[in-house]
Amino acid sequence: VTLWDFLSPRIGAQHTPAVVAPVGDRRSTWRVLAELGRRLGYDLADTAVPEATDESRLAQISAYGRRPYAEMVAEGWVETEREFPAAWVDRHVERLGGWRLAPRLLVDQLASLADTASLVMVPRRQKRQLNSQFGYLGEPPIVLVHPDDAASAGVCDAQPLIVRSASGQVTGVAKIDASMRRGAVSVPHGHQDANVNRLTDKDDIDLITGMAHYSGVPVTIHPAPHTADDPNG
Repeated sequence: VTLWDFLSPRIGAQHTPAVVAPVGDRRSTWRVLAELGRRLGYDLADTAVPEATDESRLAQISAYGRRPYAEMVAEGWVETEREFPAAWVDRHVERLGGWRLAPRLLVDQLASLADTASLVMVPRRQKRQLNSQFGYLGEPPIVLVHPDDAASAGVCDAQPLIVRSASGQVTGVAKIDASMRRGAVSVPHGHQDANVNRLTDKDDIDLITGMAHYSGVPVTIHPAPHTADDPNG
């Protein structure tokens, strides 16, 4: 699976045997995870079967694939035609009774929300930045702010600003954007120095997904102090 696998218009899989044998007591990842699961009371895979190997597990996982696992091993690469438009998606949605873009669980959760802060963080993906990839391009973390919110905080366009929450703070570059909703500050993901995880709280969990909240987090914004190497100082 490559970085761009999800963008590829081709459906294929590759098998490459190990170049060298593992040394020492090194174990396969599946066996480590299965053993952790067993100790937690979950049967993820039978680690007691001595003949279980990486190949046997891969064959088991690939049993329902579009092409036989043995063929992939023999050829090294197999590919199947892509169905487009994807009729199977339509059939699956029909079995569900149609698209459910607003399930009752989410609607009820939305109705229970209250205005708890005058300014909250909302997430976004920034162009030329894919998670932690492409950091070498040097794209700064651009924080989008409504003009009124920027004026209230004394934040100026294209100037460094600090986004602060109860958990921590990050520094980015302000972009005053009238298309932003007032009360929302858009902080991009994937920057090493301006790591958005510093603004989140591992104990502030969304009960439906089990994920930490990355949206609706109360924040404040402040002009960042100029440094000696700041060209705008």
